[in-house]
Amino acid sequence: MAELISAPIVLAVFAQAEKTERSPLLYAWWALQLVVLIAVVYGLCRLVKKWRDGRRKRG
Repeated sequence: MAELISAPIVLAVFAQAEKTERSPLLYAWWALQLVVLIAVVYGLCRLVKKWRDGRRKRG
């Protein structure tokens, strides 16, 4: 299969590729994912802090 594709043709195809416009919905989705990630990390930090405080009081 490699013999069928020559490097100059591949480079020419990539050079003429048009830039696609990204949808605003894609940016909204990325923002939502970022908010969820921050919320999960924050929740884990709170959970660990609460767990460590509980262990400190007992021992």
